[in-house]
Amino acid sequence: MRQLEQSLSLVNSELAINEKLAKTGAASNVEVLRLRQQAADIELKKIDLNTRYYVDAREQLSKANADVASLAEVIKGRADSVARLTVRSPVQGIVKNIKVNTIGGVIAPNGELMDIVPIDGRLLIEARISPRDIAFIHPDQKALVKITAYDYAIYGALNGVVETISPDTIQDEAKPDVYYYRVFIRTDHNYLENKRGKRFLIGPGMIATVDIKTGEKTVMDYLVKPFNRAKEALRER
Repeated sequence: MRQLEQSLSLVNSELAINEKLAKTGAASNVEVLRLRQQAADIELKKIDLNTRYYVDAREQLSKANADVASLAEVIKGRADSVARLTVRSPVQGIVKNIKVNTIGGVIAPNGELMDIVPIDGRLLIEARISPRDIAFIHPDQKALVKITAYDYAIYGALNGVVETISPDTIQDEAKPDVYYYRVFIRTDHNYLENKRGKRFLIGPGMIATVDIKTGEKTVMDYLVKPFNRAKEALRER
């Protein structure tokens, strides 16, 4: 482009001189026309060069944007891989049982790494429910959690709510012929309190029994139920 600018400047200078000379008859009009044509050709070359420059620039910009987008996906994938190297618990708590402790060990899909007991003011209690009772259990049901280490008559129990229920039965590892549903109950507190107001924190590994409220019955319900059963027995006979 600089060379074309210099050439155009020289041609324009020569053209200006010849135009003055042509007016006095010292130069021919043919030479003036030739110089004008030469100047016009140089202008066209400049336009063509600028056009090709912008076309090339747009192509390079498009390629660069595509490369950036591709690299962004690669970076995102690698960042996700790096993030997955660190396992973070969804709650603050105490590690109770590490189930995988070998370097390079493989974990099955949905496998458990460890048990964590929350210490954020509430507890997540794991309970086992018999398949014959699971039809009456559903999320958001109220539950009463009794810690076997503390006398219920003195220390009371924890109020809780059914949070999740396993989608299928689970086989007991110690008793292969026993199947159960895993139910998680979220408690209101992580401590029991006696009548004097003293608090007793619930620690990892403590055993609890869970009473889940499946419905309400009046005294009349209990009186009528045996009567209905007797009536059904008479019909069967």
